[in-house]
Amino acid sequence: MTTIETDSRSRVVLPGHPDQLFLVQENADGSLLLQPSRVVTEAQLEYVESPALREPLARSDESPTVRRARQRAK
Repeated sequence: MTTIETDSRSRVVLPGHPDQLFLVQENADGSLLLQPSRVVTEAQLEYVESPALREPLARSDESPTVRRARQRAK
């Protein structure tokens, strides 16, 4: 598979899809299948696939000591 990315003017002519990344699959009949995609780092993939990594972060996010009030700059 090859990836293509549209530019800010929707070139590769996909109106309504500026700045998007697609996986391209060329079928035996010459047709192209475009699948919207995202690049994921190895670290992010490991996190997504591992409940053991997600669980501690989820617990810490629920902790009231982690939350801090934000003050706007004047």
